[in-house]
Amino acid sequence: MKVHEIARWMRGAGVTETLTPQQATAWKVDPRNAPEWFTDLLAENASCAAEREYRERQADLEYEHRMLNLTEKVTKRLLAGAKHFRNPDAELIAQDMALRASKELCRAHTEACGKIIPELLSDLDIAALRWAGIDPHDHSTWIVHRGDCAA
Repeated sequence: MKVHEIARWMRGAGVTETLTPQQATAWKVDPRNAPEWFTDLLAENASCAAEREYRERQADLEYEHRMLNLTEKVTKRLLAGAKHFRNPDAELIAQDMALRASKELCRAHTEACGKIIPELLSDLDIAALRWAGIDPHDHSTWIVHRGDCAA
């Protein structure tokens, strides 16, 4: 709590005696011994904190919902052969998909890095790789390699 808030509540209650930080701390720990104006202040602060937390949670949920919808749109556009994204968030999602697909590309190899088993890659992996300029069959275009790869 801020000093000016406590002072405002004290003035509103007509309190003129001095309040020490030790008293305020003790009342905060155990509000049963606190005057009514102080418990009202605690209730007001708790209410404001709850409202703030609710608004923040709502904003987080709205952002997550927007990103889920955008991810679905990016997926559809990649599968349709999209080359560019105007939305920076969509671009980041596509980059993330391409990076994950690059990792899958390394996992989908045979004994030698660069030779893959195409059935191990999904259509979305292939589309994301194509968007990023990576040809699964051209090892020189890969951005991620196995640890034992000479490239």
